[in-house]
Amino acid sequence: MKTICSIVLFIFILQSCSNKENNTDLFGYWISINSANTVELKIYEDSLIYNSWEKSTKFSWKSDSSRIYYTQLTNIDPELETHFIMEYRINAEKDTLFFKNSNSAFTTKFIKKVD
Repeated sequence: MKTICSIVLFIFILQSCSNKENNTDLFGYWISINSANTVELKIYEDSLIYNSWEKSTKFSWKSDSSRIYYTQLTNIDPELETHFIMEYRINAEKDTLFFKNSNSAFTTKFIKKVD
């Protein structure tokens, strides 16, 4: 029964994450510029892909005007959380994205890569 409830909850979360009201300014290919390791974010309408340390992780996501809510779909470790909330800001030119976690100001910076 617990497994069935978990599956139903997971499906509900996935459906709620497919909301089409995401901030489209976030869509694109973003690269960190202030990390010892290159971190890439590929943000699509239906998924967010995080590449770091030669490992790719896929998330479902939704956003509002200041937060991204995302759920890990791949590389899941049962002992770690899979649901996250990150505050963000995007500059006026819409080419620089700043993230804030619970322990910092808006210091994590990503530059949008133009294809």
